[in-house]
Amino acid sequence: MKWHKLYIVPMFLVALTGCQSELEQSVALDVSIIPNENVTTVGDTLVVKKGSPMVFNLVGDPDYLTFFSGERGHQYIYKDRDRVDPNDIESSKLKFSIWYQYGNATTATDLMHMYISDSFPGLLKSNFNADSVTVESHAWKDLVDPTALPQAPGTAAKAVSFEVDLASYLGSRFAIALKYQAKDNSASQPKVYIVDMKIVNTMKDGSTSTLYAGNFGLTPVNMMAHFNLDDQTSLSTNKEYGTVTNNTSGIWNLKDAATGNFFIHSSNTGKALKYSWLVSDLIMANASSPDAGTAVKNITQRLDAYTYTYNQVGTYKATFLATNSNYKAESRTIRELNIKVVE
Repeated sequence: MKWHKLYIVPMFLVALTGCQSELEQSVALDVSIIPNENVTTVGDTLVVKKGSPMVFNLVGDPDYLTFFSGERGHQYIYKDRDRVDPNDIESSKLKFSIWYQYGNATTATDLMHMYISDSFPGLLKSNFNADSVTVESHAWKDLVDPTALPQAPGTAAKAVSFEVDLASYLGSRFAIALKYQAKDNSASQPKVYIVDMKIVNTMKDGSTSTLYAGNFGLTPVNMMAHFNLDDQTSLSTNKEYGTVTNNTSGIWNLKDAATGNFFIHSSNTGKALKYSWLVSDLIMANASSPDAGTAVKNITQRLDAYTYTYNQVGTYKATFLATNSNYKAESRTIRELNIKVVE
């Protein structure tokens, strides 16, 4: 029996040592390209013709591999950026389109108001009575002229577009609010679509940064939450601040807000008049969504090559981010390549 105990302990130590060694081992990755008639090497730069596929040969087997092309919106150096220096901004614009579906001119008239404020205190999100009073009583400024908003149902192809100058708000925190308040139910209360809402900052060097509405912290204040309306029963939890992904009258659907698209559902003829706000967190015009990479490999795959095509002339720094991770530790390695795209 003692022999077995002496045997087991060394085996356990060997296993533990191997586990620790695995955790401490750096992720390995080598990246290369085989030159051809469309891809050549000049010094430390790869020169490729526009529109010609580049095949990156990959040696190593990281758990995860992400590719940053170096194009605008996909630069590794900006993967953690959440704001830009206001002094670097040439212009700052809030852009979006809006259109109504269902109903008629009577039910659509004066249906929506859109506001902005740099003095709004923010929502508590835990005290509905206080929040509902705050949004109604606050001295909002019109984000756009309410008479310029649609006054009748239309189509997506004829959505009304807006571009609001935010230059005066650079460096300041402000809130944006949308108010949907129906005043007539002789026909359907319209469904209102907000399309591609985003803040676009154009830099002095000509580059741009974009913050989509999904990063605004949009929160509904469902003013009819305590009325127990028969066409809102599917919103069974968080009635005061909740959203839906199904068809619930007068409730906001934010499932695609990450790309700037969201809407509030319509109500049928004769149903109770709907009233709801949608209010952002306090945001900054110079806030920016981090640049995104493309996930090209996960732990279940093996990848020996990756193909990418640049379609715009320019100079780029392509980056591969390789990651190994488990519950104990994470190891990362980056490989960068200078790329010049020519005609």
